[in-house]
Parts: sequence; C-alpha cells; structure tokens
Amino acid sequence: MTISADNPLGIKAIDHLEFTCDTLETPTRKLFHTLGFAMTAKGPENQELFSQGQVRFLLRAAPTGHARDYYKKHGEGVSTLSFLVEDCEHAINEAKKRGADVVQELQGQEGSEGVYKTAIIKGFGDVHNEFIERPMADFRPGFEKVEDPQAKPLKQRVSRIDHLTNNVPKGEMKKWVKYYQDIFGMKVTRYFDIKGVKTGLQSEVVQLPNNSVIIPINEPEAEGGKSQIQEFLDLHNGAGVQHIALMTADIIETVGELREREIKFLDIPSTYYEAIPDRDFTVEEDLGVLEQRQLLVDGDPEGYLIQNFSETYVGPLFFEYIQRKNHWGFGEGNFQALFDAIERDQMKRGYLE
Repeated sequence: MTISADNPLGIKAIDHLEFTCDTLETPTRKLFHTLGFAMTAKGPENQELFSQGQVRFLLRAAPTGHARDYYKKHGEGVSTLSFLVEDCEHAINEAKKRGADVVQELQGQEGSEGVYKTAIIKGFGDVHNEFIERPMADFRPGFEKVEDPQAKPLKQRVSRIDHLTNNVPKGEMKKWVKYYQDIFGMKVTRYFDIKGVKTGLQSEVVQLPNNSVIIPINEPEAEGGKSQIQEFLDLHNGAGVQHIALMTADIIETVGELREREIKFLDIPSTYYEAIPDRDFTVEEDLGVLEQRQLLVDGDPEGYLIQNFSETYVGPLFFEYIQRKNHWGFGEGNFQALFDAIERDQMKRGYLE
C-alpha cells in the first residue's frame, strides 16, 4: 500500500509532465528528439507523448482549456504536474479534506483494460496538479501508439525524473512549502540561502519519504530586484517550473552524447576541479574526464553525485542531468559554483550591471 501517514494521497510517482505550446511544430518537439525522447503515442486535440525510460513528457497544443490559457499567459512551459496514485478517488477526497482547491472532480474513462481515473487540483502559480489511476499499460484512452522514425535514442538513456524545481515570487516560498506539506504530506528536507556577488536566492526542498517526488522551491532574495529567479519570473510572467532534473546511470556517457548533439551546458572553470581532492568525499571517476565533460560533483563520506545543467531551452526552463552514487543531496557544494556561473552569464548579457 502506498497510502500512509507519510504519503496521505497515495502518490506512487510522477506520471508525466504536460508541456503547453502554440503548435506541435514548436522547436520543443525537435528538442525532445535531441534529448533522446521518442514519440510513443498521439492523442486528440493536438497531443503527442514523448517517452524515455520512465520519463514522459506530454506536448499539448490544445485550442482551448487550461493548456491554452497557460500558454497565452506564460508561453511554453510545464502547465500540469501529473502524479500516479494508488486510488484516485481517495487522493482527491483526501486532498479536498486537507484544503486543496479542486479544478476537476473524479472522472473515469473506460478503456480496454479498465477505467482510467483522473482528478485535478490547483497547484502553485497557474500550474495544475493532476491525479491519475491507470489500470492499463497504455497512456490513456483516446491515445494511439505510434512508431517514431525521427527518434534518436541515447546510448545511456535517462531513467526517471529525479526532481523538479519551482520558482515563485519573493515571499511565496513558505506558502508553497506549506501547501505541499498540508496537501501532500511532504516533509522539508533541506534549506538553502545562496548569495552571489550581486544577487541571491532562498530555497527549500519538499519531498515524499521514498524519494519518489522531490520538489525544491526557490524565491528571489529581494522583491523587484534583478536576480536569476526574478529573471525567470519576468520571462515566464509568474511562477513556474524552472528546471527538470533527469537521472542517469552514467552521466559521463549521457552528457557526452548530448554535447555531441549540441546541447549546451554550463561552463565550469578549471579551478573548480583543482579543489575536488580537498573535499570530504572520494570520486571514482577520472577528474580529467569530469573536467572534459564539465561535470560538477558533490557529496559526503557516504557517497556523492555528479551533475550539470543545460542552458534554457523551453522559455526560461532548463534541464539538469544527475547521477547518484549513494547520495540523495542536491549538490549543495555546487550551488555556489552554479549560482556564480549563471550570474556571470547574466552580467555578460547585460541583465546585471
């Protein structure tokens, strides 16, 4: 049983993320192919499902409804977080009891293997949170499986969504942390207060105890100023999903192939790698290879992780790639290096003076 005091809604995993767009001819479709995703199904109202491992992105160019409204206000981005649940009726009833604002009550669609059930509540900003109970292997009724001749699988594909990060305006981080605590029963596991040369951010991480759903929430250090988080909020016209972290079993292989496909990642100074031997963890990989791939590492005596971050690709949204080796942190030791690298880019572009 998934339902417990630590997981009151009975969430099993992130089922998929819905990306809204104006037309399916968007460059985001090509991006998904470049990232190693394959189109595996098509649905009504201009919907295409892209899959890689357990990761599913639904690209939607609906003419009306929430996805269209989200696109008109924010441009391309993640408009719905969909969670696979053990019992959809229980999930929506429990969410209501805990104070959630319901967008869609429990609905069922008859499929070949049973009833596909969904319900939706309001999430942070204009993002919806959807609950899904699926008795079938197919994605959902009305979708047809397709072969994708344009698919370009990675030799080392990603396996799951490790975490996804939400950006919210100054003063709203605690509000949305409380939302995930009250509605989902998540716990705060980390807090960050990062300061660069000119700007800063605060962040708290909420998650379910089995690591199936992990959500850091960022807010800018100051209201109305210029910062990395504020730039996202300005470009996105409000709160939204800032980045999606994808887990891989071999990040050297994965990121190496993505670089060959001309996906751009953050550049890391050579001084970063000179300091690694003095940190309190032991890295098995060749540091020269990590530097060549421009990969960040962080950890503790028990284990470590390897990561890097792409440039922005879907509006202001970017992707993180991460490999975990007995370590469930977030690269706390890399936050400052990452923050400084983005700040340098902002100064180069003239956003910061």
